[in-house]
Amino acid sequence: MFLASLKPLNALPLLGLLCFATPVHAADPLSLNPDSPWYASGFETGWHFELGGGPEYEPTYAGSDKYISGLAISARALYRTSGGHRYYVSLGELGATFQLSQNMQLLAFLEYEEGREDEEDSTLTGLDTIDATVEGQFMLARRMGSMTFYGVLQPDLTGDANKGLVWFIGAGYDRLSADERWRTSTTFDLSGADSEYMHTEFGITAEESQRTGYAIYQPGSGLKSLTWNVSREYYFSDRFSLLGSMDMEYYLSDAADSPLIADEGSELTFEASLQLRYRF
Repeated sequence: MFLASLKPLNALPLLGLLCFATPVHAADPLSLNPDSPWYASGFETGWHFELGGGPEYEPTYAGSDKYISGLAISARALYRTSGGHRYYVSLGELGATFQLSQNMQLLAFLEYEEGREDEEDSTLTGLDTIDATVEGQFMLARRMGSMTFYGVLQPDLTGDANKGLVWFIGAGYDRLSADERWRTSTTFDLSGADSEYMHTEFGITAEESQRTGYAIYQPGSGLKSLTWNVSREYYFSDRFSLLGSMDMEYYLSDAADSPLIADEGSELTFEASLQLRYRF
């Protein structure tokens, strides 16, 4: 509100001070990465807050070859204890990261997961709706320098969406540029799921087959996909940054053989986002 009331020319010096103040010094790239298990581990003890927003581009459903764009808004409050544990509250998410040791982290989160409606894509017309649910995110992560190795279990906690259990194993790498203005991060993981999840996301029941014309498809448990993410963040100052991120997901096994992917979608999908972030 304050900035909006300033005349453009008078606001320029203030914006310059905000955006081009001294960059982060002697920073740990994993502690700065908002998606890292070590995020905020190097912050001071106490409360920290962050806001973000910007455009995003993603498939209309898992495995779709059609895409939608929109505006994504994020907000998060976190508290870092003197022992290095962090507690989070954000839009649609509640959880904690426990510092088992300097190189080992345990994450436990509750996350709201949106459902799937058939009006989101004409390909889904006639398919059953997937209800919204609350998922758990339980991660054990091991650090070796700038490398992270992790395993994740993601159960459907309410059971309303019939999404069963998904698991991930992966690795990531983070680094800062010499002037500490650029952070680059990349992760690669393999995921799999039980038969309940695979059937909900990729299966076709007899009733759905009659309504849609798709062949009946009953996938079993197994591998789901390979995912590669790369992100770059530019720090205007200690508080302001611009974060760009891109994901590529390649579907495997029974997921890739689903009529929703093999006939109507694509084995390879993309997601991208650009977000202006402010931390205070």
